[in-house]
Amino acid sequence: MMALMKESAIENYTKLLHEKGLKSTPLRLNILETLSRSQRPLSSEELQIKLSKIDHDKATLFRCLKKFTEVDLVKMVDLGEGFLRYEITCQDHHHHHHVMCVKCKKIEVIPFCIPKSIENHLSEAGYTNLTHRMDFFGLCKKCS
Repeated sequence: MMALMKESAIENYTKLLHEKGLKSTPLRLNILETLSRSQRPLSSEELQIKLSKIDHDKATLFRCLKKFTEVDLVKMVDLGEGFLRYEITCQDHHHHHHVMCVKCKKIEVIPFCIPKSIENHLSEAGYTNLTHRMDFFGLCKKCS
């Protein structure tokens, strides 16, 4: 899989890991590349399958994901499925929300933030360190 990554991507991820105080390993580089290319958050099982050509075990994958969330390279996404999903939070990725089809489980990114005005209002009311979570569920066009 490393051979499929462009040299510039490897350099960027290596630099990003170094900035976060993390060692650059083939697994870490490929986790970042896989999440960066994904159009939706991935479960650890989906990552395990996509990274099957990289020598690693499930525990190492979980340790990498835990470390990545601790240093804000990756964020956890809970869509109420009974397991977590992961998506990259670095570089050009911006804050967004998700919509999931309750029938086929298709997940799409909503490319803008709806409650930003609510956060602005709360900030003006004196609240600090505000965050929010908002996801949508329904039937996609194909399942309707």
